[in-house]
Amino acid sequence: MATKKEIEIKLKSTLDGKGVEEAKQQIDVLNKSTEQLDKGSQQATRSVKNMGQGLLQVAYFMDDVQYGIKGILNNIPGLVIGFGGGAGLAGAMSLAVLAGAKLYEWMGKTEDKSADLAKKMKEHSKEIAEASRQAIRASYQALQEFNQQERTKTVNKEYQNYVKGITREFEYQTEELEKQIRLRREEAARKKGIDTRQAELERVNLENDYQQGRITKRQRDYGLMMVDQNLDQKIRQRDLSVEQANYMDMGKQLAEAVKARDAAEAHAFDMQFKQGNLPSIQNILGLLQQQERAQRSIDEINEKLPEIQKAIQRREIGVKYAPNATRREDAQRYLIQAQEENQRLLVARTAAQEELNAAQSGLGEFQDSLRAGGVNLEFDYRQGTDVNSRFKQASAAVEEFKKNTDAAKKQFDDLTEKAGSLGDAMASTEASIKNMEQIDAIQNQIDAGKVKSFNLQRDREEAEEARRNEEKIKKARERAEREAQKQTAERQQAMIRGIALEGVPEHPTAQQRARIAAAREALNAGKKRLAESISDKDTEIDPSELQGVFDVMENVLRENGQYSKKLMDYLQTIATAQASKVNAVQADTKKYVDAKFEEILKIVQKGNGRLQTGINRLAGGF
Repeated sequence: MATKKEIEIKLKSTLDGKGVEEAKQQIDVLNKSTEQLDKGSQQATRSVKNMGQGLLQVAYFMDDVQYGIKGILNNIPGLVIGFGGGAGLAGAMSLAVLAGAKLYEWMGKTEDKSADLAKKMKEHSKEIAEASRQAIRASYQALQEFNQQERTKTVNKEYQNYVKGITREFEYQTEELEKQIRLRREEAARKKGIDTRQAELERVNLENDYQQGRITKRQRDYGLMMVDQNLDQKIRQRDLSVEQANYMDMGKQLAEAVKARDAAEAHAFDMQFKQGNLPSIQNILGLLQQQERAQRSIDEINEKLPEIQKAIQRREIGVKYAPNATRREDAQRYLIQAQEENQRLLVARTAAQEELNAAQSGLGEFQDSLRAGGVNLEFDYRQGTDVNSRFKQASAAVEEFKKNTDAAKKQFDDLTEKAGSLGDAMASTEASIKNMEQIDAIQNQIDAGKVKSFNLQRDREEAEEARRNEEKIKKARERAEREAQKQTAERQQAMIRGIALEGVPEHPTAQQRARIAAAREALNAGKKRLAESISDKDTEIDPSELQGVFDVMENVLRENGQYSKKLMDYLQTIATAQASKVNAVQADTKKYVDAKFEEILKIVQKGNGRLQTGINRLAGGF
């Protein structure tokens, strides 16, 4: 198949004069246009729409065949691009047909040329036509292969993007689910009185350490898993401790309830015993009546005794002053009768008093018994009251005593029931504690299993990652070395720019100002020479370069007429000291990078490295 260059050569050998130059100019214009088209269209169209567009261009192509080679030429670019080909490919095909087109045009314009020239053109026209046909066939074949490759690439890329999208969406959903679970876990912990701030702080520190490259993704994920497990364990332990505290509290309540029940039982029994020993209400009535009779007898006797006492006094006076024996005897007899009556009243009063005391003692014992049962009975002896009113008081007190006895019995029954309920609750809580302890033990085994599974999975992943990381390290080494060298040079340049003239007087004289200005100019020239000695490939200032700095500074001082050995020595001291500092920054970059990469490789091989972050930090750490 004839190439573009061969066609141009054949055209040059065939055409002459204006026709050759015109063909060449159009070829050049076509080449430029195809280059511009290539810049604007770098890849083929990727959808079924292109096929429809391609078929449409075929229709145009076939329709223009009737107009000859010029019509074909006009449709070549649209045909190629319509089927997904690039503008460059369209230009190549157009170029292949161009030779025939130009030949056609030239022949139309040169009918009056010599027969010899017409003969030469006729000889080459077949060859040019054949080259054009081969170019079209090859271009069409290339177009088909190109479309197939582009479609395959498009499908693969879209499939990869689809898979990536699904994978990332799954990761998002998983992360959101884990976040929601974590939030609910922390909310549950807070409701149980557990401080979750420490767990939150640990998560933040783990994430920051991971983002800053201090720990690996595995260490971060392991740490997050342990934070969650520890928080879950705290929740279980809090639930267990709360249940144990409830159990202990119920134990205390049960002990107190049993004690209160026993006391209530004793009190109820005592109340029943005392109620059984209370005198009957009829006996109380008899005592009240006895008290009434005795008190009335005493009152009556006490009313008679003063009169008897007066009578005795009168009889005693009559006996003492009786005028004769008869009167004395009568007075004596009346005195004896009065004394006997007085004695009888006194005996009767004593008997009544004893009867009263017995009645009051019985009533006092009755009141004491009532008082022991929580009933305070005080009989009403005010004027206008009688035995019936006091009897009603006693009856009401007895009824109240019975109520207290019933209340004591009910209290005992209630406390007995409460103690029984507490006992049942303690048994249930004890069973719950045992169940929670079993659950905690099983969960600890599950957590241990998760840790083991996590480590096994990550071991496999990191083994594969370590293999890939070795390749990454190998490729990153040179980049890190170059970057380290570059950063070293930049730091040294910054240090050189920072060199300043020290010890300048605050208020220099005119002579000093001239010397200072010359010293600054010399120092700046030396700084410039120092800076020129530093590059990305050479970060060390050797003695010869330092001597060159001295020479530059000396020349500046001499040109300004300010040279002196003292001033020169001073500037050399500054330059030497700064050169030493600059050289101190310079390090054996390759050795340092090798050591760092070896260190990273060891960490990666142990499964504890975050390689890319480590490489980035290393490359930017000089």
